[in-house]
Amino acid sequence: MEQNLYFDSSWNKIAVSISGGADSALLSYLICKNITDQELHFINHIRCWKTKPWQKDDADRVLDWFRNRFPQISQQVHRNFIPPEMEWADKGPTMTDEYNKKVSGDNIEIRAFSEYICYTNNIDAYYNAVTKNPSETTFSGMPTRNLEKTNKNTHLEYMMHLGKEVIHPFRFIEKNQIIKEYKKHGILDLLELTRSCEGVFSNINYENYDPSLPVPVCGECFWCKEREWAIDNS
Repeated sequence: MEQNLYFDSSWNKIAVSISGGADSALLSYLICKNITDQELHFINHIRCWKTKPWQKDDADRVLDWFRNRFPQISQQVHRNFIPPEMEWADKGPTMTDEYNKKVSGDNIEIRAFSEYICYTNNIDAYYNAVTKNPSETTFSGMPTRNLEKTNKNTHLEYMMHLGKEVIHPFRFIEKNQIIKEYKKHGILDLLELTRSCEGVFSNINYENYDPSLPVPVCGECFWCKEREWAIDNS
């Protein structure tokens, strides 16, 4: 997998989106393994703060792992806030972005904030860890992740955008390959810190959430099923 990372040692500044999930955590690790004296900029988005307030803490635990594991790397965190009313799950793709794509508000926020951070910080390359839906499963994922790699869509893996190199090295990789990489590199402790579940719990919200207590997983959402499938097939 590392041969698909598209890493250039001549870069000075690198940015990666990190959510607290397994995919972005692994990508961040592989980037850190290649860094010598480059700056690393983490881009994180606070989302669903009323219904899933634990997501910020999930991301913070992962970010702390990187600070402790790679103290020699200059690391900066850029944090964005997405209003719940703009999320796809709340409104759907009701907006048209500047590239004439039908999207939801969070799609615009994520893309535009990343562009802003990369431009204002003179970033050379930006990474995102989106993966492909699992094949041969009984549960469906996000339609935009169903693509097979062809000679016409390699730009989804690597492209130039606003003068920056934009890299999605996992775009055609399924999550079981992600889990294999965790095992290969001996970083299952990092995997244990990550969270995939996107379930909402009626008894936990922003008013009573206690960061010191564990948050359950629903086992029913796509992300829970994808993670279970990935572990079973890794």
